[in-house]
Amino acid sequence: MRGHKRQRADNGQRNQETPPVTIETLPAMVGVCDLATARGLRDRVLLAAGLALMGRRPELAALTLDDVCEAGDGLEVTIRTSKTDKESRGEVVAIPRGSHPLTDPVEVWRSWVDFLA
Repeated sequence: MRGHKRQRADNGQRNQETPPVTIETLPAMVGVCDLATARGLRDRVLLAAGLALMGRRPELAALTLDDVCEAGDGLEVTIRTSKTDKESRGEVVAIPRGSHPLTDPVEVWRSWVDFLA
């Protein structure tokens, strides 16, 4: 891998990070999710919740249904471990409702749970 990276650098090809999802790009990304399929609904949940949590991929991938609950007018998400939580103390993150139904984390979560039921 090091040799490959070095060769790419020598050829002027730098490793480019994937740009983060932003509130401006989220509707377009969610708009291409096929909401008639499990995959599309799952992707929409990961995109909307991921942006609201400002979560990393491993944190999102580790979530289970039991880690998310509705509280008040939003969601509470338990992050059990993260890159910055080496001792796995965990934390609960509050997610407020969104203003657009297609990207509102609460509505998106409810749609996902209803589909799974």
